[in-house]
Amino acid sequence: MIIKKRFFDWGMIGIFIFVAILLIASPTIQAQNWVAMPPYNLLWPLWSPALSPANPVTGVPTPLLTSLTSNTFLPKEPVMLWDPVLRGFPYLLYNIPQPLGGGMVFFDQYYGMNPWPPPYLIDSTLGFPTPSPIALPTGFGALSPIVLDPFADYVALGNLYFLAQYPPGLFATAVAGLLTSAEIWGLPTL
Repeated sequence: MIIKKRFFDWGMIGIFIFVAILLIASPTIQAQNWVAMPPYNLLWPLWSPALSPANPVTGVPTPLLTSLTSNTFLPKEPVMLWDPVLRGFPYLLYNIPQPLGGGMVFFDQYYGMNPWPPPYLIDSTLGFPTPSPIALPTGFGALSPIVLDPFADYVALGNLYFLAQYPPGLFATAVAGLLTSAEIWGLPTL
């Protein structure tokens, strides 16, 4: 009876140590889902293979861009940024066609397309607009990715609104096509 008890105790300790090692060493559990994008500190999705492809040398997801200002050219559209303080839908950003002056617009589900950045991210106290970064919550990198179901409709709506405002026949864009929610999430094609 005592041998069985000791065997059970040592077995439980062994299982506990094994699970602890898995939790500490597992890259999926330790994975960072978001990274702050300067100068506004909005979050860029590291979990998106289309927006953060893996670095061929390290295998670590790397954002397509290093910073995001109103004049940044987006290599893929839409890109997605999220304000974890507002906790709403993420911003979908698009390039304004060059014949219209370039720059970026963002999709808002209530107001449609608007010039980037939103007014609350701009500080005009100096007499000219400067970036006003948001204060990120502790552990922002480990926040969960966006839930796919409502996000899929949101991306489709944003893409349709963008195409209605900037028709491809009138304004040739350098980007071949708009990303779908499945492509942003990294889901396989059907």
